[in-house]
Amino acid sequence: GLPVFVGPVTESQAVAATAAALADAGRVVALARGSQRQSSLAAAADTLAFASYANVSERVEVLDRIDSRRWQDVDLLATGVQVGPISRSLIELLPSRAVVSLMAEPWELRPGVVDFDGCDDAGIKVAAPNLGHPSISLLPEFARLCCILLGEAGVDQRGAKLALVCDTPCAPFIDKALRERGARVSVFAHPTLMTGDAWDVIVVAMRPSDKPAMDINSLGRISANSRQARLVQFSGEIDRSAASYFGLKVWPPKRPARGELGLPLDVLGAAPAIRKLTGGLKAAEAAYHGAELGPDCIGFVVKAGSGRLDRGRAGTLAGAHLFREKGPLGTPNL
Repeated sequence: GLPVFVGPVTESQAVAATAAALADAGRVVALARGSQRQSSLAAAADTLAFASYANVSERVEVLDRIDSRRWQDVDLLATGVQVGPISRSLIELLPSRAVVSLMAEPWELRPGVVDFDGCDDAGIKVAAPNLGHPSISLLPEFARLCCILLGEAGVDQRGAKLALVCDTPCAPFIDKALRERGARVSVFAHPTLMTGDAWDVIVVAMRPSDKPAMDINSLGRISANSRQARLVQFSGEIDRSAASYFGLKVWPPKRPARGELGLPLDVLGAAPAIRKLTGGLKAAEAAYHGAELGPDCIGFVVKAGSGRLDRGRAGTLAGAHLFREKGPLGTPNL
């Protein structure tokens, strides 16, 4: 019965509007605004096609813009590229009962996507899916995707001496996947912590940031010991100008947009992205109804403030320290 606003992007992500309608949302408004008219029309077509196939098209409306007065009707707002930054000016248009659904864990988001302080000031909850929950189980999928990216880079993982630079919850899963493929792996939480070994491959799997953690200083140290090493950018940023200066090779050849993976999740098929999107919607629904979301639940509430930083599931975004809102383990109907 809740009004849900979502931003369809492309392909499998366009299913979010239909998923909300299938979960009996009162109505669903999907934003099809895009930077290119062709991609916007494709997103709208995908959204309507999914809704028609599921026989819920009468409850899904696709718009390229939303009048400011209509934001007062929103109960759940699912973030996406098409929605744009959830800024304070947008937050002030929402009713205080509204819940923002991140549709991703905070460490995945580029800085500035959501004004967490603005949400906190307005009393609006922000919910995120728990990617480690068995119903979503996306962390092993990220590891599989990373191994595919290494394969595309021409890396023979058997016996390769590999440094994994990772400050996200994916680290143990990527480490395990690489070892299963025969790689010799050392894991570092930051480039400055890397040892001076001669590496065959350096995998960068960092969270998005305003400034690349793999900067000119880190790349200079790598060049001194591992000039022949292949840098593989799975997530996070690399100063590619500095890498070129030192003669270091980086894969993929085209720089991913900030906050994007070296390979899109869709490479693994539609199922992982759909689990992630529906998990985000479910977490937001639970938060809307006041469920106390514990660490074993489908999702968690993210708050901005000066509280404890849980680095296992949240990062520092836009200067806000993010942490899980704790509660009893287990929530009914999740």
